[in-house]
Amino acid sequence: MKYTWFLALRYLRPPRRKLFSLLTMYIAVAGIAIGVAALVVTLGIMTGFHREIRSRIMMMYPHVMVSGRATLDENILEDIPGIVARAPFLYSHVILKKGNNVNTTVVKGVDFEREQRVVGIARTFLKREGPGLSTGTVFVGKELAKNMDLDVGDTVVMILPTQTATPFGMLPNTQKLRVAGVFSSGIYEYDSNLCFIDFNQARALFFDDATGSLNAVTGYGLRLSSDRVIPDVMQRLRAQLGYLFRVLSWEQMNYNLFSALKLERVVMIVVVGLIIIVACFIILSNMLFMGIQKSRDIGILMSMGASRGEIARIFLFQGVFLNFTGIVSGTALGLLLCHLVRTYQFIRLPQDVYYIDRVPVHIAGGDLAIVLCIAVLVGFLASLYPARRVAQFDPIEIIRYG
Repeated sequence: MKYTWFLALRYLRPPRRKLFSLLTMYIAVAGIAIGVAALVVTLGIMTGFHREIRSRIMMMYPHVMVSGRATLDENILEDIPGIVARAPFLYSHVILKKGNNVNTTVVKGVDFEREQRVVGIARTFLKREGPGLSTGTVFVGKELAKNMDLDVGDTVVMILPTQTATPFGMLPNTQKLRVAGVFSSGIYEYDSNLCFIDFNQARALFFDDATGSLNAVTGYGLRLSSDRVIPDVMQRLRAQLGYLFRVLSWEQMNYNLFSALKLERVVMIVVVGLIIIVACFIILSNMLFMGIQKSRDIGILMSMGASRGEIARIFLFQGVFLNFTGIVSGTALGLLLCHLVRTYQFIRLPQDVYYIDRVPVHIAGGDLAIVLCIAVLVGFLASLYPARRVAQFDPIEIIRYG
């Protein structure tokens, strides 16, 4: 072992009567460990929520959605590699009415059998009668059903955007539908503003006989082989379809939500990372204080031929060792806490607010890399300054005045 390492480890054991130095060193290491553990747990929980939200969104949204007011030739989709399944859809804004309860919502016409191959809609149902949609039936979201006091078997009136000429003037078309199912995606925006009807019935309802046009947006939802091929498939679709159709990924369709999650993630990293910075300042001050205590030893070492670089390495090794101990301890503590939260679920959430009753935790390799990079970088910078400052001591002045 080089003498620089030996002295660095030796100086970490203060004399018996100087327990204050030992206490401050333990506090600094504990501060780094707590900061690293807090950052590991925070990123684990946020990544867990992100994955949970993504899985719920994928129950309602395809990987890629192609939509427009024009008619899309389905044969074009067959020639694009990466597309595993596709399902037609049609949607428009309507008004639902039951008694005195009135609500504006989006109705989406789907071929239910094909839709199940594209998204995980079948896993969202709380109540359902029959295997799928048929003419005259509708599936409504949980929050929409609550707001309008709807249940399976109830009848609801759908007021359409198309109109019919009558002796009393132009009146909007209406259609009575029976509620055949209630779904819950876990996302309030979808559960309160979305309902499903049969695709063929939707075409019949929204087709305007007078103008011969379809008063609704139509298109296809696409399920791809993996998320990695989304950019390539979208580029091919835009090149072949031109400007008449919009091609959007599931992330683009939920841009505001994921932007908020990313911003929240950055803010939490900064806030929790401050704990590590504060602990590193304790190490910085502790090393400066130790350098002053060992000034006589430093003067003797320099008079014996030790260079300033070797003196700097002694105290740099000390800081690195303290930071390494705190980082390893904090990472182990953070992983243990994440395991306990995920296994025993002793933290409960109100399901009516978060739609889940447990805290989702997922530890990703990228999250650990972020934590370790922040801790190592801050710890190294905090160790570098006192090491260089101590190495600048004048050995003659130290020996002369002690």
